[in-house]
Amino acid sequence: MNPLDLFNQVKELIEKKDLAAAKTFVEANKDQLGEYLNQAQVLVSSSEGLNGLVNKVKSLF
Repeated sequence: MNPLDLFNQVKELIEKKDLAAAKTFVEANKDQLGEYLNQAQVLVSSSEGLNGLVNKVKSLF
């Protein structure tokens, strides 16, 4: 797979809210992601932070 296809797979996992799988996928494919590695890592970490924030807000209600 080329780096763009791998990055798109990361995005699909995040869209499905499977953050653990996305994080594992990025780690397992970090050499193949090439120039997309940093973007994928930022995307995963941003999604984790956003998901945590949403859960905190939900717990308030």
